[in-house]
Amino acid sequence: MAEIKTAKSDDEIVSCWEAMHLLRPSLKKENFVQQIKLMQGEGYHLIYLIANGQAVSVAGYRIFSMLCCGKQLYIDDLSTLENCRGKGYASTLLNRIYDIAKKENCISVYLDSGPTRTIAHKLYFNEGFTIRSFHFHKEL
Repeated sequence: MAEIKTAKSDDEIVSCWEAMHLLRPSLKKENFVQQIKLMQGEGYHLIYLIANGQAVSVAGYRIFSMLCCGKQLYIDDLSTLENCRGKGYASTLLNRIYDIAKKENCISVYLDSGPTRTIAHKLYFNEGFTIRSFHFHKEL
């Protein structure tokens, strides 16, 4: 049976490494806990789904308000171990996120996704997400 937890302790954060690293390969394992804790101080939440004693799917999110779209929950990260994909784990985490957003009186849930991540896009469309804008980026 799958269980969803919030990663708070160092050990819980470390347990999310493998799934998160698939999505964010530039991360360094030796800095991972420190980076997550820094982000948690900025409002980041890391949840994970445990199946068979292992964190198989992870999601990171923040809640904040913007003039253009009000209070919202933004999904920073959503990743599932490759051998665990197609089992509904990401959808299970998304359903938890929707519940959190409703409880926090958010008016929307949104995320950004790289243009080549077509398999992820299929999931997002199936979940009822729509493309609402372009995300622009400039390196400094």
